[in-house]
Amino acid sequence: MTRYGTYCFRLCLQHTWPLLAGLLAVSCDRAPPLPADRVYLNGAVYTFDDEHRKVEAVAIRDGAVIFAGSSTAAARFIDDRTDVTDLQQRMLMPGFHDAHAQVLAAGLAKAGCSLEDERDHELIREMLEVCSGSGDVGPEEWVRGSRWPLAAFADGRPPIAWLDEIFAGRPAYFVDSFAHSAWVSSRALQIAGIDRNTPNPPQGIIERDARTGAPVGVLRDAAMDLVARHMPQPTASDFAAALKTALVDVRRFGITAYIEPGLSERHLEAYRDAEHAGQLTARVLASLSPIGSEAGRFGDEIFDLVAKRATYQGKYLHTDSVKVYIDGVIETRTSFMLQPYTDGSNFAPFYPADELAVLYQKLDAMGLQIHTHAIGDAAIRLALDAYEHARQQNGPNDNRHQIVHLQLIDAKDIPRFAALDVAANFQCLWCYPDDYIDVAVGLVGTERVNRFYPVASIARSGGRIVGGSDWDVSSLNPLDAIETAVTRQNPYTNEGRVLGSGENVDLQLALEMYTRNAARVMRLDALTSKSIVGMGPSAEYDLDVGLLAVLT
Repeated sequence: MTRYGTYCFRLCLQHTWPLLAGLLAVSCDRAPPLPADRVYLNGAVYTFDDEHRKVEAVAIRDGAVIFAGSSTAAARFIDDRTDVTDLQQRMLMPGFHDAHAQVLAAGLAKAGCSLEDERDHELIREMLEVCSGSGDVGPEEWVRGSRWPLAAFADGRPPIAWLDEIFAGRPAYFVDSFAHSAWVSSRALQIAGIDRNTPNPPQGIIERDARTGAPVGVLRDAAMDLVARHMPQPTASDFAAALKTALVDVRRFGITAYIEPGLSERHLEAYRDAEHAGQLTARVLASLSPIGSEAGRFGDEIFDLVAKRATYQGKYLHTDSVKVYIDGVIETRTSFMLQPYTDGSNFAPFYPADELAVLYQKLDAMGLQIHTHAIGDAAIRLALDAYEHARQQNGPNDNRHQIVHLQLIDAKDIPRFAALDVAANFQCLWCYPDDYIDVAVGLVGTERVNRFYPVASIARSGGRIVGGSDWDVSSLNPLDAIETAVTRQNPYTNEGRVLGSGENVDLQLALEMYTRNAARVMRLDALTSKSIVGMGPSAEYDLDVGLLAVLT
């Protein structure tokens, strides 16, 4: 009698949280079971239950897993109507969950002129010239672009002259790969009324010529909106096409659920329409913001948006989350630091401490998850202080808050993630020494850089670590980030320097960041699954059995 031969199991799984858990054992000596709709046999199936069991087969009926065990025992669920897949020892695992992916924004970027984070200046110019000659943009229309690399230009300042020359005086607006800087043409600055006398807006920087004070065509964080507000806004059909395009990539990488941060009401309308049309092929937790994905602060208008969230709630779209920015990014000196940058500067947070504490207390009392962008160590401490204040005032709850990015964390704050039940959401594809890390060394010094992204330290202290891609800032493929979490080396060359001694995690934990841990943050761990790997609104993504072998 085999371990799984005596029992058949009803596994209550969430659609996109296909954790093989919540087993209800039922004696199989009763009437023969009803046949399954689909059965997977002869596989290496990793269940992600608490015991980390590995089995050979699973059977699915009506979108739920009804059996997990041996291939021999699974045979009783098969009749001539069952769709049977012989995995031939390939790995089968739960669908991936991405806890921070800018899917709609990525789809919109695909419709523009993407520079693909290219570093070579000649190739960047060639790409710009292709966009200029494509005929997609008229002589008086705005040119939209994305993904220019900060690291390719001194001080993160690409030359305004390139845009002026190549686009022949047209207004041009290109967002960098981090989405915290804009490269704009002279015509765009003119339309926005930006000149040497224009002051920096709160939480923003207009980069200027050191001698003349004239703007050089690069805007940081909140200053980006000085130009962006003058651009034609995407239409409902633009949003619909962007979401449809981006969801193809989501499905291709086996991602069955994700959190999209920074969605305004117009964005929510696109998601609601997609769900009503049967085109939403993943579960989505929308993290709301009245200013969309813009890096900046909002006021009481957030409560107007939150009050409307039930209008957009659906079977696959959930809206009980709010996105809050605390700071920008280290690479542009717009992150809030405990110690100044090497040039003596610092950047003020988007909210003063007392205001942030009150905001978090109110949102927490409403049962909302607070999804915080914080990169500098002072910004992270500020966010943790606000969560602590909310917890003291409202008491513990199950809101499942999280902080995302977490580039530099002071050692004193590492245990607070577990103590406050705040998840640490890392983008682990950033956890190796690339040229952006080299830029950061010049800005904050080697000692601080060596403490970047302390994933293992958070885990060792009992904190919950979660995985997110921040697509399209970086690759959507979860395996790229999972490999980097394990090696802390370049995942594309599998060699080179390592970032942060002792901060790598094992493969099992890295996979859990993108499955059970992310599902919990999304409040999906207790729902009934549509499938194990994503039939219905989800995706299939086969993995080689060799990955499972490392888990044994």
